[in-house]
Amino acid sequence: MFLSKTKLKDSEPCPCGSNMNFQECCKGKESRKINPSKKPVEVQIMEKMRASMKKCCLHPEQEKCKGPIKEAHALQNNKIISLLAGSERHVYMLNPKKQPLLIPLNNGEVVPIVEISRVSANDATTETCFCEYHDNIAFAVIEKDAPDFDETSKEMKFVYAYKAFIFEYYKQRMALDIFQSNFRDNPIAFQSPEMIGMYRMLQLKMQEFEPVKKHFDSQIIGKTFEGIETCVIRIPEQIKFAGYAYIAPKYDTNGKKIKHTKKGIMHRIAVTIFPETTQSWLLLSCLESEKHIYEELFNQLKSSSIDKLKFYLNMVLPLYSENIVLSPSLWRAWDEETQMAYTYYANLHGPEAMRMEMCIGYGLKNAAKDKSGKVYEQATKINLFL
Repeated sequence: MFLSKTKLKDSEPCPCGSNMNFQECCKGKESRKINPSKKPVEVQIMEKMRASMKKCCLHPEQEKCKGPIKEAHALQNNKIISLLAGSERHVYMLNPKKQPLLIPLNNGEVVPIVEISRVSANDATTETCFCEYHDNIAFAVIEKDAPDFDETSKEMKFVYAYKAFIFEYYKQRMALDIFQSNFRDNPIAFQSPEMIGMYRMLQLKMQEFEPVKKHFDSQIIGKTFEGIETCVIRIPEQIKFAGYAYIAPKYDTNGKKIKHTKKGIMHRIAVTIFPETTQSWLLLSCLESEKHIYEELFNQLKSSSIDKLKFYLNMVLPLYSENIVLSPSLWRAWDEETQMAYTYYANLHGPEAMRMEMCIGYGLKNAAKDKSGKVYEQATKINLFL
């Protein structure tokens, strides 16, 4: 069924989530009376998202759930976060739980900016998406008492990929739930072209995420850990940051576009980067069925010099900095201008992020033209490896 990007079809399922057709459900329905707010719509949505994140367990064997839903860490608190936090017991990251700054623009618009701020090691990268029992068993192979990462361990690579994916899946599912809740309360306002465009994007992302979740779930139930292709890069130093993401990078190390969207469906990779005591690891994983999409990027990263690898990561990772955790020493080593630039990157979304991504592509392409490789030795403005 063809669906308009900006209009609702009478016969499609109602965006409120009732499973009834839109025409039979919320079409023409009056909005629930709510107190007017002077805050920008973006801020109101962010506040509602913070207040509405549901507690649930995403493990496929939910019949075995035990204990309360807990604040599960996407990056292990007792290994990765603690190493970054050190004796100070805090890290720096984008903190969506804090009230955003409202920055007025010359055209009269107000832009919300989420600051990079101190976060307790116990609270960094946490979401309420696993019960106590499943949080303990699902990630045991990489948790507190587990040995350091072993690049020959199929289970470790699988679990890191799953963790990066499932925490992003949870955020997308919650975003769709929150949209549905808003639509039930205010169906007229949420039928604007902008809101329907957001709804279509959320629908598409869930369409893209669900088959991946189905694969992970089947492998977890069978304890087989198959069907995942992982590119493992060892970094011969202890880095001062860590992060995870489930993304579709637009460019490879030479600035060539990666054709990751097939028949309107975007294919992503799970990315995790983290330090250990004497070295660090970069893991990039996709389904084996998607290997042909990212094989060239994986081979480039494996064969790149350490300077070229750092150059690429410094150019690309800040665009996905929502889930990057910085050590206090790294954050303080940056001057105020660099801190502001990093915060700017972290808050980019929509057309602005796409334009910045294009600029990054040009930068990578121009750097690749320098056959001497000396350009990669020069520090980028935002240097995560400082």
